[in-house]
Amino acid sequence: MGTARDALRGALLQSTSSSTGSKEPDGVLTATPDAPGEWRSKSTCLDCVPTTSTYLEEDDDGRKPNELFGKFTWKIERFSEISKRELRSAQFEVGDYKWYILVYPQGCDVCNHLSLFLCVADYDKLLPGWSHFAQFTIAVVNKDPKKSKYSDTLHRFCKKEHDWGWKKFMELSKVLDGFTLSDTLVIKAQVQVILDKPGRPFRCLDAQYRRELVRVYLTNVESICRRFCDERRARLAWLRGEAGPFREWWDGLSPERQRRLTAERGEVRGGQDGG
Repeated sequence: MGTARDALRGALLQSTSSSTGSKEPDGVLTATPDAPGEWRSKSTCLDCVPTTSTYLEEDDDGRKPNELFGKFTWKIERFSEISKRELRSAQFEVGDYKWYILVYPQGCDVCNHLSLFLCVADYDKLLPGWSHFAQFTIAVVNKDPKKSKYSDTLHRFCKKEHDWGWKKFMELSKVLDGFTLSDTLVIKAQVQVILDKPGRPFRCLDAQYRRELVRVYLTNVESICRRFCDERRARLAWLRGEAGPFREWWDGLSPERQRRLTAERGEVRGGQDGG
């Protein structure tokens, strides 16, 4: 079984190798060493959530989650002089898969925003039916660590959704407010590939982060339900407000006029049902 799994991994790695016609990467990408006081630490980051930090269990093939995890730093120099529509980092490997970061300096389908995405490299060359499930965080670093901009999410990457991120990651007007030093933009990314196991989803994520996910998603569901109820309540209030004037108008009609209108309403409804 192990030999077959190793062979499959080898095929995946070979299929994800860069083609000769691939675009040249922009900027400089380096692996980021662990620095607990720097990366998403409560003491240095505002409004952030601790991500993967404790790895106690092994995945289905005996690999620990920290072997499916990586941190990277991407530096883009002369950022204010860039005229290209999109920039892409060099490829990096996490969990036997190759990835890259894609940034749109002037926004992707939006204006006045910096757009950022995590992408699967050479997705069209992967084996049919492939999918990668990952939790990832992308940050634009500010010279004041407390003001760095972080966003994280979970996504199952597949052929139809091989890139995922944020079109409105941050406003362009804020990029120059401490987010470039010597005209260099610094982007950091951490990626945790999650191997599925029925009945125990997300177990490789830190327990505190799992609780935060539940809280965030439940809050989203609650807000949707609240908005639905508010809309229906407003509609009902409007109908109640209209009921009084309608009753006065109806009572002011003669019995013959009321019968005629009722008959016309019945004919219209019958015609619609018959059509």
